[in-house]
Amino acid sequence: MTLKQVYKNNIGDVAMEISISKEWRSKIFRLGKGEFLTISYEQPDLLPSYIKDEIVFYKLTYYVEIPPDCPEKFDEGLVVFKFWAKEYPDVVRYSGNNPNIC
Repeated sequence: MTLKQVYKNNIGDVAMEISISKEWRSKIFRLGKGEFLTISYEQPDLLPSYIKDEIVFYKLTYYVEIPPDCPEKFDEGLVVFKFWAKEYPDVVRYSGNNPNIC
């Protein structure tokens, strides 16, 4: 399996776990325009347990931001988070998030 395939196989779980993590959601909702957070093997203590082992084992790094626009449709009122792989910016996943739940 190539590194790109590893990123593709894991990005869905990363998007889900980060999107439901109270700590991560709080940080993401505070981001300013053009800012992003790093989700990385270099900070394993910050990772949700479900995704930690794969990220650390494969030395993966993802980024997350609130994008200015999104090619996917989400319900009105949701805030979109965009996740992408550091080495492969075309490996992307979006999630729709209720800003009233933190």
